[in-house]
Formats: sequence, C-alpha cells, structure tokens
Amino acid sequence: MKTSLKTKDFSESTSINISQFDDLLDMQLSILEMISCNSNTDDVLERLCILTESRLPNSVASIMLYDDSGHHLNVRAAPSVPSEGISYLDGLIPGPQAGSCGTAVYTGKPVFVEDTLNDYRWKFLKGFAELFKISSCWSFPITTTNNNIIGSFALSSFENRKPDTYHQSLLKTGAHLVSILVEREKHQQRLQLSNIAFEHINEGIVITDEDRRIIEVNQAFTEMTGYTLDAVYSQNPQLLSSGLEPPEFHQKLWHELKEKGVWSGETKSRRKSGEVYSQWLTVKCVYNLEKDISHYVFILNDISKLKEAEDDLRYLAHHDTLTNLPNRLYFQDRLSQAISRAKRLKKKFGLLFIDIDNFKNINDSLGHQVGDRLLQLVSERLYNSLRKHDVIARLGGDEFIVLIENTDKPVELRHIADKIKTNFKYPIRVRSHDFQITASIGISIYPENGQSSDELLRTADSAMYEAKNSGRNRVAFYTPELTDTIQQRVIFEADLRKALELSQIYLNYQPQYNALTGELIGAEVLVRWEHPKNGMIPPSVFIPIAEDTGFICELGLWITSSACQQAQIWRKKGLKEFKLAINLSPHQLTDNSAYTFKQALYKTDFPPDLLDFEITESLLMESGCNAIEQLFKIREIGIGLALDDFGTGHSSMSQLKHLPIQKLKIDKSFVRDIPQDKNDVAITRSIIALGHALDLKVLAEGVETKEQVDFLRDEHCDELQGYFTGKPVSASDFEKILVSSNST
Repeated sequence: MKTSLKTKDFSESTSINISQFDDLLDMQLSILEMISCNSNTDDVLERLCILTESRLPNSVASIMLYDDSGHHLNVRAAPSVPSEGISYLDGLIPGPQAGSCGTAVYTGKPVFVEDTLNDYRWKFLKGFAELFKISSCWSFPITTTNNNIIGSFALSSFENRKPDTYHQSLLKTGAHLVSILVEREKHQQRLQLSNIAFEHINEGIVITDEDRRIIEVNQAFTEMTGYTLDAVYSQNPQLLSSGLEPPEFHQKLWHELKEKGVWSGETKSRRKSGEVYSQWLTVKCVYNLEKDISHYVFILNDISKLKEAEDDLRYLAHHDTLTNLPNRLYFQDRLSQAISRAKRLKKKFGLLFIDIDNFKNINDSLGHQVGDRLLQLVSERLYNSLRKHDVIARLGGDEFIVLIENTDKPVELRHIADKIKTNFKYPIRVRSHDFQITASIGISIYPENGQSSDELLRTADSAMYEAKNSGRNRVAFYTPELTDTIQQRVIFEADLRKALELSQIYLNYQPQYNALTGELIGAEVLVRWEHPKNGMIPPSVFIPIAEDTGFICELGLWITSSACQQAQIWRKKGLKEFKLAINLSPHQLTDNSAYTFKQALYKTDFPPDLLDFEITESLLMESGCNAIEQLFKIREIGIGLALDDFGTGHSSMSQLKHLPIQKLKIDKSFVRDIPQDKNDVAITRSIIALGHALDLKVLAEGVETKEQVDFLRDEHCDELQGYFTGKPVSASDFEKILVSSNST
C-alpha cells in the first residue's frame, strides 16, 4: 500500500532487541498489575527483586532507601539476601567508596562494578564482599519525579561480570518502578493525613458516599471540569461520562472495583462546556472498621494535552513537516524491511534518488517561502507519479528517495522515472511565478548495486550526480564505472581542508534575545565558507561532507575555539556578557570530546557556563547511547546543552527527560506560519508547555514578524532568534550590537 501523505504510520527504535524489550515490558506489566490491585508496597518490592533476579542467573537483587534522617541507607527489599547481609548493609552512609549502592546514591549516576575485591569504590565494603562472596555489583540510583535521589536498585552477582545494554535497561526499569511505588506510598499517606494536600494537589478528586453520591470535590476538579461542588453535590459521577465508552466498560470497572478495591485506566470524560477530553482515572474504595465500603475516591488526571503533544511529536518524528511525506528515519525502516523480504524471496527492487534541478537558485532569488511552497507542490507531483505500493520520502532540501518493490526489470524502473519527468512537463505556479521544474534521477538496484541500506543509498546518490553532471533532467543507472562524482567529492574535501588553512572560513553571529524583556542574552555562532571559485558555499553543503570525511572534528574544534576566543576579547573590553550557542555535530562526540572542549575553554579562558552546544534532535536520536553518554560528560564541564530543531526528530518524552539538556529550540518550520496556521500554533504551544513541564528553557528560531513575537510572548516562550530581532552579522558588527546593549 502506498505511503499516504497524511499517514501516521511509524516504528519505534531501541537499543535492545524485541525479545528483550518484551521481557522488560512483561516485568513492568506484572508490577503495575500488583500496583493496580493495591498490593502492599513491600510485597511488590520483593516481587520486583525476584523478577529481576530471574533475568540474571546467579544473582541477587536488593533495594536500599534512605531512612527518615535522610543520611543513611537501609535495605527495604532483598528477598534472596540472608538476614546477616541485610544487617551488615543497614545504616550505610553514601559516599565515593561506599560500594556500588552507596556510590550510586552519592554520585546520582549508575555504578557498574565488575570486580568488587579490586575496585576502589568497594574499599569500605570489601569485608562484606568477601563474607558473602559478592564478585560484581551493579547499582542504579532511584530518583523521584522531582529529581531527588532516594536510594538504589542493585543486582549483585557471585561471578565477575559486566552489564550489557539489556541489563542496564533492566536496572533502570527496576529503579523507575521502585520510584513509582515509593512515591505512590507517600502520596497515599499524604492524601489520607492532609486536607491541605486535598485542596492543592494537581489531580482532580471526587469523594462519594457508599451510594456513589458526590459529597466533596477539590479545586483541581473544578478547574478541570468546570463543575463546582454545588453543581454536582449528591449526583452520580456518571454525569461526567462522555457517553463514548460502551456499557460493558463501566460494568467491568465496577466489577473490578468490587473485587480489588481499586481501578485505574484511561477514559473519555466531558467538561461542563461539553468538551470531551482524555483523562487517567483512578477509583478507590474506602472501607470502615467493619470492612464495608463507606466512600469512593475518584482521582482524575487530565492527559489530553499530553496525548496531543505526544501524538504530534511522534508524527513529526517520522514525517517531514514541510511536505508531510515520510522522512529519512521512516524510509530507512521501510528500506531495511524491503532488503529482508528481497533476500528471503530472492527478489530485486529499485531505489530512485531524485534531486530537483537548480532549486537553490529559486530559494536564493525568491526566498524560502516561495521555495517551501514549491517543494510542497513538487512533492504532490512526485507522489501522484507513483504506484499505490511505492514509498516516497523527503531526505531533506530538494532531495527525495523512492522505494520501488515488486519489479526486477530496469526497464520498469526507467518507465517510472520517465513518468516522473513527464509529470513535470507542465509549469508549477507559486505566487504569480510559473516554474518549469526538472529533476535529475539516479537509480540503483538491489542486490547488484548494494546489499545494505547505506550501499543502495550511496549508489543511487552517485547515479543521481551522474544524471546531473550529464546536463540535468536526466535519468542514470548506477554502474561501477561512475567515478566522476567520487572524484569531485575528493576535490571538494581537499578544498574544504584548505579553506580552513587559507582563512576562507569565518564566523557570523546571530543575536538571541529574552522574549519578555528584549534583553540581548546570547548569540548563535554560524560558520561561513567563501570559496574562491564557487562563491558562498552553504553549511548544508559542506557540513555533511565534513561529517562524512571526519573533518568535522577539526572544523568544529576550530569554530568553538575561535568563537570563545572572540567572545573573551569582548568580555575583557567590558562589553555585555552573553552566551555563545554553537552547533555540535554528533560526529564530534568521540570518547575524548569532553576533554578536548575542556582544553579549548582552558586555552581561551572562556567560562564554560557562558557556552551552549546545540545538537539536532533527529541526529542525536540516531547516534545512540555513546553520543548521549558524551553529552553527559560535556555537561559535567559546565557547558550548557540545547536540543536544536525540536519537533522535527523522534525523541519520546521518556527519552527527553533523561537527556542532559537545558533548552529546547523550536524549529523555524513551526514558527514560520504562526499565528495564521492553527497546526503550527498547536505544535508550538505543545513544545513550549512540554519544555516548561520538564523545567527547560524554550527558544523559538526563525522569528520574522512582530505577530510571531507577540504570540510567542503570550505563550511565555523564553527566548527569540530570527531576522526580526537580528540577522547574522560579522564579528565587528556584532561588537557594535554589544556596545549598544551596554549603553542601554
């Protein structure tokens, strides 16, 4: 079935395999089921330990939590640890040499000790390790939603071993479940003991008598539903029902509530205004001394905004925001599936790599608004040129890729390419301009031209360049003799390296302002290349080549060092202090990247807290755990981190809260059409709300009109960047801006 322009089909990616993922999910569901049944917390914690131990033979699991003093750790659950071992561990004081658990709590980071007898972190617990034959111990800190560390979740083994990704995920999952249980326990205690909490809690609360007649509601309920206590007093909570659930739903709810005393689940509810919204509802029975039900407590969480934001971000993760076509991530997944099918069935298929000829000239001469609209119409022409089961995606810029399955003849692929060219015979009209579009198309075939995704994309790309070099508006099949493109790329790479040596590369600075006060607070550093023959080369052209060749590390370090050196000169002149924002490629995140940047700051004497690195969301998600680990090390230096082009990648909220970032940058594609475009308005609001919910600053880039500024201020966006507030300028011109800021 052909991929629709409006399809919200997507796939999830993970660093563990499907079987392991399912295993973790089963464990979570087992624990969550006990929670939903209102099981005793200690019983659930012991069950969690047993389930975890079963996933690592020859091991024991333990949960240690702070005591009431907040200074000592005690064992809360360890069903397989003898009582002597528990007595030995109780009262443990966290520190850098307090074993895996004490060190994890002290540092707030996971600790994986492979050899307890020879690891300095076990200095004060070496006797314990020898006595109970603990050879290795992995521990994960338990953190509350307020980022308070309350204890540790650990797996100890009787053999020396190192955790793989699955075991780390197992510990992380266990720690998270413990956090939920502990917070749930404390929350229940506070709810029962404090009337103040009842009125100030964020969740809406309804209390009924044994006949389900409402007798009390809190302020959050009134704000959420629009109903006051007077309006609902003595009525059945059924008045809030949306009517969208079948009768069986409510029958099952009350049956389970009667059997277990508690029920939780997602429901559709209706506000007083008539608006239907999603909520997470928990209903609990309250019993009197005779163990008869005396009251029911309904706890309501409005999750409508959360679900809308998550749906938007998931869709954006797999679709191009401009054309609504699938993006590179989605296409890579479909291409991998096609390779697996073709290999299994001994079939062939083709890739069409399409580049719109001379599109850059249109963008440069008529502006991005015309160019973007043209790309949308081009996408529609391409889509309508294909068969129902073909898959088309936008790779970026004016490049598109098409997967053609169910064909093993080059003539059929050529026929499809010719049909695309034919559909471009008629001009495309945008804002009184008629554009005669042509396309250069390169074709590669599996398995002759490549047996992996990267090989097929590379050979199709080379064929496309051959078509373009042959005069554009051509179709070319890949052949092993295609070397011109590769040679040109080598020449281009050499020119790029010389450009740095010959000072052809320089920096511009685009100011960033506080959205509320208008105060200058920062500047994004933008790299420029003035080629002696080809003129200005945009970063979108030379940065990918620098990344492919590995030159990006040298170039990126030069950018950082030069920008910090220049900013330090301004600081010594007494000019206004501001933050530098520098784009960071994931390719720069090597094992020693943190040390390299630390040295650069040391040499320039530039404060790390005045430097922010910006990294693109989609590239970060594709770079894997090692890149994220390096970001944590960079953050330890004091350098800030911002997630650039947010909303165009595919990070989930669960991933987002574990990244060491302090700022989200709303991509200009969402800002461009606000406040006119309702979809962009909704997405922008969602991103701002999500950022603030995670205690992150939010910066909107691409701000070009006063209407956009007013909208963003009203929505409490923190920072602004764009042509309306300031274009990218040279160092000398930016110094004038600083001087002007000093005088105001």
